[in-house]
Amino acid sequence: MLPKFRRNVRKLHWVLWIVILAFVAFYVPNLVQSPSNIVARVDGDPIYADEYQQALQQQAAYYRSISQGDLPEDFLQQIQVGQIVLDTLVRQKLLVAAARDEGLSASPQEILDRIIQFDAFRDEQGRWVGDIRYQQILAENGYPVGKFEAEIEQSIMLEKLTGLISESVALTDAEVEDAYQRRNEMVQFDFFQLRPGDFLAEASAEVSDTAAVDHFESNKSNYRLPEHRRVSYAVLETESLRETIEISEDVLRAEYEEQIDEFTVTEQVQARHILFRIDAGASEDEIAVRRAEAQLVLDEITAGADFAEMARQHSDDSSSTLGGDLGWFGRGRMTVEFEDAAFALTVGETSDLVQTPFGLHIIRVDGHRPEQVRSFEEVRGQLDQRLAWERAQAMVAEEADKIRRAVLSREGLSEIAEQFGLTVVESPLFDAINGLEEIRAPEFTRQVFALGLGRVAEPVVVPQGHVIFSVEEIVESRDPEFAQVEDEVRADVAADVAIQRAASTAEAYGERLGAGESFNQIALEAGAAVQSTELIPRAGSVPEIGRQPALIMAAFEFNDGEAGGPVTVDGGGFALFMVTSHVQPDWTEFGMQQEQLKEELLNQRRNNLFESMLRQLRERYTVELYEDVQQRISGL
Repeated sequence: MLPKFRRNVRKLHWVLWIVILAFVAFYVPNLVQSPSNIVARVDGDPIYADEYQQALQQQAAYYRSISQGDLPEDFLQQIQVGQIVLDTLVRQKLLVAAARDEGLSASPQEILDRIIQFDAFRDEQGRWVGDIRYQQILAENGYPVGKFEAEIEQSIMLEKLTGLISESVALTDAEVEDAYQRRNEMVQFDFFQLRPGDFLAEASAEVSDTAAVDHFESNKSNYRLPEHRRVSYAVLETESLRETIEISEDVLRAEYEEQIDEFTVTEQVQARHILFRIDAGASEDEIAVRRAEAQLVLDEITAGADFAEMARQHSDDSSSTLGGDLGWFGRGRMTVEFEDAAFALTVGETSDLVQTPFGLHIIRVDGHRPEQVRSFEEVRGQLDQRLAWERAQAMVAEEADKIRRAVLSREGLSEIAEQFGLTVVESPLFDAINGLEEIRAPEFTRQVFALGLGRVAEPVVVPQGHVIFSVEEIVESRDPEFAQVEDEVRADVAADVAIQRAASTAEAYGERLGAGESFNQIALEAGAAVQSTELIPRAGSVPEIGRQPALIMAAFEFNDGEAGGPVTVDGGGFALFMVTSHVQPDWTEFGMQQEQLKEELLNQRRNNLFESMLRQLRERYTVELYEDVQQRISGL
């Protein structure tokens, strides 16, 4: 679902410029506008928090509506809807500035003509409600007249700007024909690959001492050793302390009684269902048709048809592949209508048609678990572990605070360790990239490489508990001796040789193919597996190796039976190929598709022109973003 939504976002580009103002009309509260209520400025022109918030809510509502109630919980965060909306509003401001630069404006009459088109400003007979009522409607919605009309003016200016851009984009018949050719032409080919890895063992054995040293001397900066540090450290371990803590029977039972809800398993049913989805806004006739379809299926089930098989054949829900199985669930997971019906059924019983906001359901209950409370004995171990851990954490935090005060009073690491019964450990030298193996904590590593030599750090939280340390040695970044990196150098030289050998071998095979030698014979000689594609378009994928535009484009240059290559493919290999079928488009279909294709191409060019213009506008005007305000508002 996520890629589909992202695609929809991008498809809105062309129309969004002229409809964005509709997001906020009649919905924006009259907030006090202060700097804390500004999310961005474009050339000094503010984007206020209220318009950003309302646009955000409207965009979120749009996604929820088109998902038909099936929107993933974290979808809006995943697609970064806040950033999408803010980017749209910034673009709007930039385009308004561009429109003004072009001398575009909206006359009072144009603004009035546009306002009159709003249904909100028409009476039951479709007539203009008059200036007084118009102002009252805006006031009732907390919308100043001046602000509303300014936004209408901007909307008209943006429409005029889009009109200018549309008029400047042209397309010849030859370009449309070429696009049809490229879109509908198909090719099928066999291919094999030569990979550098196939030559690596041989290349590694041939790397001479001289070649390795020469490579090292020419590329010494690539092997520069990072700064290393050695520390002394002591860990205040939470787990060790937890093992010493004993929780009494009385405390455990008191905790059990206090947290009894946690150990109460609510009533649950195991159910299957068949969904006949009904879209929001469906007419009564459409609903009646779906109800008749559902009733026929229900009649078959009543007559003895297998419920799971009927779900596979007829259900519009993703659970259809599982025979409609929804597993075990308690109340609060499904819609109220669905739950009321499911929990009223006995095991093995099938419901009548049940209507919910998603459509019509047939429900069968396969299992039932009454509400039950897990006994104290069942959860005793869990409670003991949890309470002991909580106490250990609290005690460690208290000890860490005492250690912090000792550090701040400039006591040494050994004195602190002795005072608190900790063992000091000496680390080996380590770098900031790999860290210290015994303490895998990014914050610990960061502080090690930020602390001065000989200083004792305040306690740092790590997975084991809290750690204190002092930096004992700093070895600056430096060029290495050859012996220190010899294995890495030899591996790099061998890899380069393997690539060169694979490339030269592939080139030689390509020349032989060009001279007319057999593709299959050369593949056999290379000991390479030959793979075959289906008929694919230019935007297609190659089996097992995915999107390979260079290989596919090369194949389109050849006719049936012709071979070519080598072509570099993703992953560093080299492919040689033979075209087995090159299918030309069906030009009898061109006339029916010509106008639609032309409009698609024109829209692509308009979008490209818009994007280019926006990049230039971002360079011309200053854009300031206030991320703290944006983040505060974006908590959907």
